[in-house]
Amino acid sequence: MAIQVTVLPNSGFSISLTFHHIVADGRSLHHFIKLWASVCKKTGDSTSPKATLSLPFHDRDKVKDSKGLKLIYLQELELQHPPPEITGYMQDVFTDKVRVTLVLSRERVDQLKKWITHKSISYDSGTQHMSTFVVACSLVWVSMIKLEQRKGDYCVAKGSDELCYFLFLADCRGRPELSFPSTYFGNCLAFCTVAMKKDEVVGENGLIEVANAVEREIRNWKSDPLQNAETSISDYRELLKPGKSLLTIGGSPKLAVYETDFGWGKPKKSESVHLDTFRIVSMSDCRDKDGGMEVGLALEKVRMNDFINILEQQFSKVVCD
Repeated sequence: MAIQVTVLPNSGFSISLTFHHIVADGRSLHHFIKLWASVCKKTGDSTSPKATLSLPFHDRDKVKDSKGLKLIYLQELELQHPPPEITGYMQDVFTDKVRVTLVLSRERVDQLKKWITHKSISYDSGTQHMSTFVVACSLVWVSMIKLEQRKGDYCVAKGSDELCYFLFLADCRGRPELSFPSTYFGNCLAFCTVAMKKDEVVGENGLIEVANAVEREIRNWKSDPLQNAETSISDYRELLKPGKSLLTIGGSPKLAVYETDFGWGKPKKSESVHLDTFRIVSMSDCRDKDGGMEVGLALEKVRMNDFINILEQQFSKVVCD
């Protein structure tokens, strides 16, 4: 991990961090940052309550590895040309893209939840509770595929029967079968992948079908956190090949990035810088709105305007229906 603090005269400062995913995941990183911040806050204010965060847990010997994943992953990482997402290095920075942080308010998220749940009753009797994460991911993925279809994006395989892939990461801490304590410092993420035909994603009931598919994948992971764990890295490599339509979600509102307080209140802004390089959309809690979400993405300027318009059209459909 590397940390850089940049002082902005008469304005403030920024803290930039980069870290290797072999060592830690987002939850480990943000637990470390919050612990660091709580120590700084206590040092600067003798009246501040004592830090309540526990120290990170580093004992790897406590981790159960019933499937021998350690050896499998080491062998995967020894391949000659691992993709940059696995090595942790950024190879290219695109200058023709703009970065935008979209705010999904709690009111809009609740509207989506109610609409998708209502529509799903007749569509899928097995539908469970639609979470904020599920509806937000569904909205973003549908909008992105519609954008790619509109522009004839080269990353989208031609033909409506071709598959589009959506990948998100699940935190394995707290799973009794894995024995990871909540403060475990390491990478405890499992790959969750949803594959759907392009015409299903962009179809009349696309938002409903996608939400149900994402929710089912979460249920499947909860029933077996290590499903397909032996092939997760090799499967991911396949999805990164040219011609594949893949969108990955990075981060989570549960990381509570805006609850980090060094003694000066909430951060003004939190961003994931690697969005410029990879096909990743970030999600985090919202600084100024309780229950809202911040969605970060990077696209060419014209495509960004189109994406926002498509997103608004999806919301309009929900409100008017």
